[in-house]
Amino acid sequence: MKILYLIDNFSLGGAQTVVKGLMENAAEEDQIYAIALRQKKPEMTINHPHATAFQSRSRYTFKVLKFLKDFISEKKIEILHCQLPRSIVIGYLLKRSFPEIKYIIHEQGDVFESWTYSILLRVLMKRADGFLACSEATRNVLTRRSHIAPEKIHVLYNFVDLSRFSPDKCPSFNGQKIAFAGRIEKRKGWREFIEATRYLHDQKDFSFHMAGTGSEAKKLLRMIRKQKDAHIVYVGYQDNMNAFYREMDLLVIPSHFEPMGMVAIEAMACGIPVLAANVPGLNEIVKHKVNGWTYAPKTVNGLIGAIEEILECEPDEMDAIIERSIEHSQGFSVLKFTSKLQEYYALLK
Repeated sequence: MKILYLIDNFSLGGAQTVVKGLMENAAEEDQIYAIALRQKKPEMTINHPHATAFQSRSRYTFKVLKFLKDFISEKKIEILHCQLPRSIVIGYLLKRSFPEIKYIIHEQGDVFESWTYSILLRVLMKRADGFLACSEATRNVLTRRSHIAPEKIHVLYNFVDLSRFSPDKCPSFNGQKIAFAGRIEKRKGWREFIEATRYLHDQKDFSFHMAGTGSEAKKLLRMIRKQKDAHIVYVGYQDNMNAFYREMDLLVIPSHFEPMGMVAIEAMACGIPVLAANVPGLNEIVKHKVNGWTYAPKTVNGLIGAIEEILECEPDEMDAIIERSIEHSQGFSVLKFTSKLQEYYALLK
């Protein structure tokens, strides 16, 4: 099969990570291609000769449409696999020119955030040959907001690179270093994490570590400066997240909502305990006292109480939860993802 993965950009994000993994785990002779509609910094490197970004930084340019039409004709593309809103819209326009092509909409979570986009999907779905969702929660939102029948949506959980994310030592826990990792945006709950440090730093010799970048990074830095007593270390974007996780004792994911929760899987694969807000998508990954802990979302007191509960956890129980979390993470390999994706493609024939 000749496949084109179409995506808005090769910057940071779960969808970009999926495309990168699919390309880098394919053979160079495979007839698969990845094209980003525009360039956006920071841009991840994809080590495959068939991955390219259209030479434009403009969010909206129809020059890319002609480029893609020529590319599809030249390469005789059979499957157009689109992720992220602009690519999905472009895919819809390309389907009009190439009715024989299989047009797949792969929803990674934008439908959670934008009612406009969710309504737009009601139009786009008329030409789609298939729908993929990164979680049951995402499928439910697609059904509720975009009126897509659930039986038409195939759930395919994203993967993590288990060759990068793995324990480098026997599972252990001492509770000293508590971490946050994710985009610095309101919905990620970073404010609740900061507020929780005000109380927790008085209770024990904690240090708090934050990795990630985003639209609210300057607000984060201002809040950190105001809390001089709490030991908060903000390291910004980290290219080597596995090294960051392995230095931590506990990862907190205080998100207000999550389409899935790849950060949770990455940390689990490294043998790091995970405390996550009990929200759809994320609670499909983190199960309370099975492979991690959960707490009521958007509640600072709930977050503080959950951390205190984890600190009081008996060593044997902690070790068992960490071991189960490592085992759970192994189900999210790129090989399993690729195998299931190929099975799905075969169904479209």
